[in-house]
Amino acid sequence: MNHEILSCQTAHFTECVRDCFRDMLGMEIVLDNSKFDDHPFAPKRPMIALIHFTGLAQGDFVLNLEEETAARLIDAWSVGMGVSAIRELRSEFGGMLKEVLNTAVGMAIPALEEKFGRLMYHPPLVVYGEMDPPSVPSSTLTLRSGAGLIDCCFVLDMAGDDAEKKLIKVMEDLDNARQEMSNCYRLLRELVAQSREAVVDPALLRNAESVLEEVRDMLESAGSKVD
Repeated sequence: MNHEILSCQTAHFTECVRDCFRDMLGMEIVLDNSKFDDHPFAPKRPMIALIHFTGLAQGDFVLNLEEETAARLIDAWSVGMGVSAIRELRSEFGGMLKEVLNTAVGMAIPALEEKFGRLMYHPPLVVYGEMDPPSVPSSTLTLRSGAGLIDCCFVLDMAGDDAEKKLIKVMEDLDNARQEMSNCYRLLRELVAQSREAVVDPALLRNAESVLEEVRDMLESAGSKVD
């Protein structure tokens, strides 16, 4: 199930990123969605733009690329450009990537919310250099353009999934307990009716009738029909 979610969401996110680049920069980008790279999240390239989301599940939408590629995307790179010159352009290509990522995630996240309900996603963040991320599942597709390669990663941490399973289990247990109580109520009601016509300790009969009334009130307050 997790693999299916990762693959589907990664493909959808990457398509949204591709479309955003086409619309915003007017450039042609190729997506080969037959080459998924599933692995614990570990960026391969030094520039990382990401948006973190939280909710029943949590994770990240990530763009991973070389700074040279980012500079090429805004037509600001030239042959022989040094590291310091590229760094001076960070605010420009970093801002562009934030805008692309923010728009793409806005397009991609409704499909994720169909599975996990309402999610909160945070403002885009750009990291230059290395990351030491936790070992969580992710999937990556690569966009190919004249400017270079752009990895689109979808990271999914199902930490909230255990809480959901526990909640569902407790609700099921309570529903089963209510059904069992209904069965016991009907049996006790029949026994009380029979006991009124038999020789039964009056104190025991009064106690049984009291329990019967208490259980009936509990079932009715819980929305169960009492015959």
